[in-house]
Amino acid sequence: MITINGLPLHPLLIHVVVALLPLTALMAVLGSIWPAAQRKFGLLTPLAALGVLAAVPVTIMAGDQLAAELGLGAAIDRHATLARRLLPMSIALFAVTAAQWGYLRFLPRRRWLTVVIAAVVIAVAAGTTVQLVMAADAGAQMVWGHVGGSR
Repeated sequence: MITINGLPLHPLLIHVVVALLPLTALMAVLGSIWPAAQRKFGLLTPLAALGVLAAVPVTIMAGDQLAAELGLGAAIDRHATLARRLLPMSIALFAVTAAQWGYLRFLPRRRWLTVVIAAVVIAVAAGTTVQLVMAADAGAQMVWGHVGGSR
């Protein structure tokens, strides 16, 4: 198991995903509905989505190592299942943000196509964020659910 300063890598890496993914999703949504945000964010949104795409499988791998070290239980299985669904979602987030950037940058705009692409980007950004929240909540409940008395 890979550790940094004695701590497992997974809980350290997860903060990258938990911070970068919602920020990227927000940038994607704002860039879809607000022309000023499209101009400001430009290539930054698909690059951030690429960063998420790179971080998710590394975080999953570190989580698998931690799970192997701790032993598998129902709570870890639930968290791992939800987390693994983030990989295809992060691929989709990168693909749609890159496609939207390319369309807005290089192709003549057609109102109907701009709206369709924006709707797809918003749906993928929302779905990816929801998946992240479900996976993160399962992990947090597993680690911290016993803290603070009865629930």
